[in-house]
Amino acid sequence: MTSRTADEPRRKLEMKRLQKLRTSIAERELDALLISRTENRRYLSGFAGSSGWLFISEKDAILATDFRYVEQAKEESPEFVIFQTKRELHDWLPGLISDLAWHKLGFEADSVSYDSHHKLSEALKTAQVRLELVPAVGLVEHLRSIKEPEELALITRAVELGDAVFQQAKTIIRPGMTEKEAAWEIEKLLRQQGSEGVAFEIIVA
Repeated sequence: MTSRTADEPRRKLEMKRLQKLRTSIAERELDALLISRTENRRYLSGFAGSSGWLFISEKDAILATDFRYVEQAKEESPEFVIFQTKRELHDWLPGLISDLAWHKLGFEADSVSYDSHHKLSEALKTAQVRLELVPAVGLVEHLRSIKEPEELALITRAVELGDAVFQQAKTIIRPGMTEKEAAWEIEKLLRQQGSEGVAFEIIVA
């Protein structure tokens, strides 16, 4: 099975999520939504890079990231238009927005600082871009709280994988092995079983 074929279920799930989010955006009477929270960005796009923003509208799905992650973004989020950023959000957003017919942009107010909001507002004024920034909290979180059958299947698979690795780990962890060595052996087992990685550092005690 090719990597692309293996990714098809995830791609379909992400597209379904985007469609539901677009419905929520329309209900809020927004033209688009800016996603800045890391976990929400990955939930919608599959992009695992540590820096990036999503812009979702009725017709657009844009992933903005800097030069370090452009190739990764293209690989992990092929359904998104990739926009390469330079410097800070307020430096490049007016230029991006000026090419789009957006007048009301929702943003995740709980992850955008007052300073960032102020700088962005001033940059939009300077560039003479008429755009209203509208706080919009919880749109993606609401979607994430309702699990699709596909998501439940993935959760079940993760639990099964964890159980299997735990049983294997009991056979390889031995007296004298350091916690770091044991954690590394467990991570190797997880990856061998198909895990993408670990959400946080493995603790062995």
